[in-house]
Amino acid sequence: MTLLLPLGLIGLLSIALLVLIYVLRPNYQNKLVSTTFVWKLSMRYRKKRLPMSRLRNLLILICQLLLLASLAMMMAQPVVPITTGTSDNEKIAIIDASASMMVASGNQTRFQRALDRVRELAETTLEQEDGILSIIVADTEAYPAVTRATHENSDQAMSAIAELASGNACGYGSADIDGAAQLAEDILQINSRSEVIFYTATTHSGTGSFTVENVASDDDWNAAILGVTPVLENTNTYSFDIDVGCFGLTSSVTITCDLYNYNGTISQATAITTEYFSDAEEQKTVTFNYNDFRGVSAAIYSFDYMMVSINAKDSLQTDNTFTVYGGTKPVLNVQYSTSETDSFWSSGVHTAASEFRESWDIRLDQVAPANAVTEGFDLYIFEGTAPERMPDDGVVILSNPDRAPENADFTLSSEVTNVPFDTPFESLGQHPLTQYMLPSLIAAGSYRTVTSSDGYDELLSLDDRPVLFAKNTPEKKVILFTAGLQTSTFAVTEFAKLVYNIFNYYFPPTLQKNAYEVGEQVTINARGEQLKVDLPAGQGSLDSFESLPATITASTPGSYTVTQTIITGSPVTDNFFVHIPNAESNISRIADPLPEIFAPDTSEEGYDELILWFAIAAIVLFAAEWLLHSRENL
Repeated sequence: MTLLLPLGLIGLLSIALLVLIYVLRPNYQNKLVSTTFVWKLSMRYRKKRLPMSRLRNLLILICQLLLLASLAMMMAQPVVPITTGTSDNEKIAIIDASASMMVASGNQTRFQRALDRVRELAETTLEQEDGILSIIVADTEAYPAVTRATHENSDQAMSAIAELASGNACGYGSADIDGAAQLAEDILQINSRSEVIFYTATTHSGTGSFTVENVASDDDWNAAILGVTPVLENTNTYSFDIDVGCFGLTSSVTITCDLYNYNGTISQATAITTEYFSDAEEQKTVTFNYNDFRGVSAAIYSFDYMMVSINAKDSLQTDNTFTVYGGTKPVLNVQYSTSETDSFWSSGVHTAASEFRESWDIRLDQVAPANAVTEGFDLYIFEGTAPERMPDDGVVILSNPDRAPENADFTLSSEVTNVPFDTPFESLGQHPLTQYMLPSLIAAGSYRTVTSSDGYDELLSLDDRPVLFAKNTPEKKVILFTAGLQTSTFAVTEFAKLVYNIFNYYFPPTLQKNAYEVGEQVTINARGEQLKVDLPAGQGSLDSFESLPATITASTPGSYTVTQTIITGSPVTDNFFVHIPNAESNISRIADPLPEIFAPDTSEEGYDELILWFAIAAIVLFAAEWLLHSRENL
């Protein structure tokens, strides 16, 4: 409270003056009376009234002192500092909608328990006139369910909570906590005094700017298959590493692997083992070899798929199965026709077959020019003698051709141009086919001039003439190399880079891997124009993509099927499996700290004037003093 100093001094002086008057004023006046009897009777009467008179006079003094003090305070215009501008009763509820919130115990999931608590918060907050409530759902991408509902529209918040409870609002991925924090920060920009409450069952190492409401139950536990890795050995045979975890309970877990159509047979084989998990060892990696499967007597070099499952009555069933794909590699047939004696191309193909063995089963068929065909292969390599007509399917490599085929979309000089054997190649620009190559390490002594090449990219030149061309359209996939390898000093490493780039550019693996976590981006390299992705059972398919390669977000656990039609006209099918994130399966983990939220202070420092209250006090004191004076003669 602030006072105006001079006026305060005036008030104090007034009080001092009043006290002085009371000190100097006599209590009564001496009067002459006519008789001794009357005088004695008067003295007796006054003695009886003296105690009450003193009390009344004291009360009058106090009233006058307080009245003067009130008047002095009114003249000083007193105020008290107050905080104004925003409500103290605003709540921001963030609900964790990650996969671990589907853990159930007592016939209720963690997510349902969180909704019950948010419903209670809504009732207690919005029953007050200054109550404001916002609800944010932290799914794989956070979104607001309610934004600043008030007492007047409290039904909006209750309806949103009911909708979250009735729908499939809890996702299969990890919570977008940063996104939820950003949405909360937007509200705090309006009212920085809002309380941010996070309803979750995950323990975090720090609470940040959140008030954490833990909705976990002591009965929650989870056994999970965290991942399966088919290990392709150097012998091109498989073993399987299976990561299993058991969290929140000491228990034995039985792991079952069902292997389908192994080694080209229509058959099924099963392997079973039981592992014990404790608090000290919650995760294990179990390895299965071919001899662990009943009835399998030889190493496994291919399989269609394998289903892994665990038999556990835990609190979350979504991560109890895992499907493994990729055991049978797509066959990529290569025809190599040569009239020359070098081994550059054959060596390059064999090297590529080793490099891409995780993605392709590359098979090389080397033939004489007279036996070469122009259909039925994925890749054609014609070295020296060119075919009469270009193949209509597959990728075509023409290396130092002696002529242009009839239906070729380029023309070629009939004469060979000779240059010094140490003439180096030069790069004509960046391209995926020449990345990582060092053209200065390559030299050649002869080439043919290309007189026209409509739609081809020019990649390397020799003697200032382009000698390496490439085209990659849905209708034509051609590489034209007009320098003679017989007269070149093509470093083995540089040629190996070229062949690697050719396979990687024209035959990219449809999928980078066969298992993804929910929320991951899946890139699908299409080898043709038609592509369809069948989603897990009952969820339809995707067949319209803005561009290729296509990118989708894996949002639901289960098996996905990719079907495409390649340039040969044949359909090709690939599969991949999507599982919930391993961090969500580990329900006993301690997660990273929750973020700090920064928002400017929206409250305002103001002052509340007290002059009215002192005026009321002065009136009351004046009335009390008058009443006391009126009672003096009673």
